[in-house]
Amino acid sequence: MPKIKAIKVWEFPIRVIHWTNFVSVVGLSVTGAYIHFPFLSTANNPDAFVMGYARAIHLSLGWLLMLGVIGRVIWGLMGNRFARLRNFLPFTYPEGRENLVDVIKYYTFASPRPSGTLGHNALASMAYLSIGLIMIFQVVSGFALYSQADTGGTAYALFGWVFEFMNNGYLRMAHYFSMFIFASFFITHIYAMWMSDVAERNGSGGSMFNGYKYGDPDSKI
Repeated sequence: MPKIKAIKVWEFPIRVIHWTNFVSVVGLSVTGAYIHFPFLSTANNPDAFVMGYARAIHLSLGWLLMLGVIGRVIWGLMGNRFARLRNFLPFTYPEGRENLVDVIKYYTFASPRPSGTLGHNALASMAYLSIGLIMIFQVVSGFALYSQADTGGTAYALFGWVFEFMNNGYLRMAHYFSMFIFASFFITHIYAMWMSDVAERNGSGGSMFNGYKYGDPDSKI
């Protein structure tokens, strides 16, 4: 029988980055939806400046998301073994490939027991890589769209190259519809976390608050 102990899996910086990205994405989605479709009528109150506030908040949260993404990459190089960037590519090392097979068997009902990983399982890690790449796209495309207000400014110098590959209309549409990917991911993420907590009884639900999960300290993943 494996030894079951409370183990510090998610370090403090990882937890801060997780909640920073969560707040950023939620705020960006709300303000972005309003920018796309300004459903509040302010025609009779020109001093309300609702769109101006929405755009200012959206831009500020864009900076916050960028810092969160950069912070996650940095901590992927500096953090413990559960935070390492290689975990997002489980098919590149033996333990990851083994776990990937185990998780697929469990999700397809070919195995009665979950893989029992301490960190994220292999499929979850690849899902987080995908959502991380979409976050990067949102940051780059968002600042590119913003930079068009001043084509001689620093923002355009850094992000204007995006328009060599995609015009404004397509970029704006891709930026907007990526919001729905975040919404779908949020629903799936909550369900998967809850299912893991119930099936494995490993403390997944509270681990992003206190950092601890329950499992075998000798687990390689």
